[in-house]
Amino acid sequence: MDWKSKRGLRAAVGAGVTALLLTGCGGGDATADAAPAGWGTLTTERLSVAYPKGFKEVPAEKGSPYEVARATLTEDGVMTASMTVEFDFGTGMNTADMAAVGAESRVQLGATPVKTTEIDVAGPDGPEEARKITYTFTSKGKKGTPPKGTELAGVMLTGVDTRQRPYLITVNSKEGTLSRGDVSGIIDSIALKDTKK
Repeated sequence: MDWKSKRGLRAAVGAGVTALLLTGCGGGDATADAAPAGWGTLTTERLSVAYPKGFKEVPAEKGSPYEVARATLTEDGVMTASMTVEFDFGTGMNTADMAAVGAESRVQLGATPVKTTEIDVAGPDGPEEARKITYTFTSKGKKGTPPKGTELAGVMLTGVDTRQRPYLITVNSKEGTLSRGDVSGIIDSIALKDTKK
């Protein structure tokens, strides 16, 4: 799977997770890029985000009080990647920086490295500030995740919506499953909705 973003591939910013450490768009375009052919979209009341070809939308985990949408990639009957959307995953997070702090606290203990990068995502009135957090870790085999021992690369995309409420998009995948273009395409597809009304 690969798709070259209209805004170009981001430069890698760390070792070990080069395929996922991409800097955010400079921003100036208020409209999210259209999803590539074959991609799907997770659509929620506050935002939408595209997922790569091969992923399938599935019900959100019932055990999570914050998760509102989920898509997974399964190969030969084994889950190799997942994307989730969560809202209101903490209190007092009314800026992108504060949302990032809250998201970082959720990264699995032992994950390495953790890198936070400033990015822009499309908002109803123009680009909105957000953060991208990248890391690698080993799956513990919990429900809704790849088998125990699977080496995974993680990307968290977080910020606040138009009412300053935190959102978190998490993509965990078996290393090498997603290309740089896939990650770039996910970021470029994020579109926040006008929730001020």
